[in-house]
Amino acid sequence: MGRVALKERRNSQSHRANHIETVARRSTGLKKVTIRDIAKAAGVAPSTVSRAFNSTERLSSDTTRRIYEIAERMGYVLPNADADSAQDRPVASLRRLVGIVVTDLTDPYCAAVTHAVEHECFGHGFSLVVSESRDSLAWERMALDTLLRQCDGVMMLAPRMGGPELREAAGDHPLVLANRNVKGVSNIVVDLSGGVGQAVNLFAVRGYERITYLAGPSQLGDDAARWRQLESSCEEQGLELRRLWPGEPTFEGGRDYVDKYLEDPTGAVIAYNDQMALGFMAALRERGFTIPDDCSVIGFNDDLAARTSMPPLTSVRMSADELGAGLARLLLHRLERPQENGEAASYAAVTSSLVLRGSVGKATNAIRGAGSSAANQS
Repeated sequence: MGRVALKERRNSQSHRANHIETVARRSTGLKKVTIRDIAKAAGVAPSTVSRAFNSTERLSSDTTRRIYEIAERMGYVLPNADADSAQDRPVASLRRLVGIVVTDLTDPYCAAVTHAVEHECFGHGFSLVVSESRDSLAWERMALDTLLRQCDGVMMLAPRMGGPELREAAGDHPLVLANRNVKGVSNIVVDLSGGVGQAVNLFAVRGYERITYLAGPSQLGDDAARWRQLESSCEEQGLELRRLWPGEPTFEGGRDYVDKYLEDPTGAVIAYNDQMALGFMAALRERGFTIPDDCSVIGFNDDLAARTSMPPLTSVRMSADELGAGLARLLLHRLERPQENGEAASYAAVTSSLVLRGSVGKATNAIRGAGSSAANQS
């Protein structure tokens, strides 16, 4: 650039800066600086300033920098120091704060995964903010929106939100999912083929022909994944599979299934998680049935309660430590390598296996409904 052109550019920049300061003085006086004042000085709409401060919509870096420069000149105090999303910030300027949205921290598996996430993040110098969705889609959206504003990146455990919503969120912020496979969004999932295949095979070997699946909430991605794997494994074994749904993934949710189950009972039952399985077993015992003589039950997650129940619950184990640590590493990788954020990564590295305990017996004396071949022959 020639000397004349360079001089003209500097004069233009100086004039522009003086204009900003003049507008700032006129706009503020002794009054508190507002977003409207900044918008007037910057020559943009107030909504543009708001988006720059809240990172709810990506703006050009030049626009964002100009708004922040003007805000600083005018003495505006920002609720958050950085305007650009974490996708655009270098590692050195990260807040070192990440978030996770879980369904319910009173659920032992959610709590165990969260603990593993926190341990991994702490080891990399990041603090963790935890938010519960309380098994509510509205709460989940609100929790995600809040964390995206506050944190460098966010993790979600088995989210209910639709794929398009999650893809939109991931387009502006580092976002990774666990137990939910959404195209275009980084995720880590459990390979269910091992544990579910072993569970169905156990039922087949023990003589069962029909299996009932006690499903979780219909919006949960991991519930759909479990159902699909059960369908595949039962088809391979030649077993009949039916689904009762939707239900809440809690002890009480399992109890609530009993009346519907008894309309056409099967000797083999597999529940969405251990808490549902334990509630279902408790309600059956109150009706005079015995586990596993009358009904064999399998859960998912291998909670501590599964090991101490009477009888101890057979469960599909999916390591919470492996899932949590893997989820955290996936997010940290994206934060530390922002240039790779355009590529979504999908992992199926967390394996599953069946932990055999006392809740599965032989089909000899098990309860049978109208749909069983033995009942039809009698």
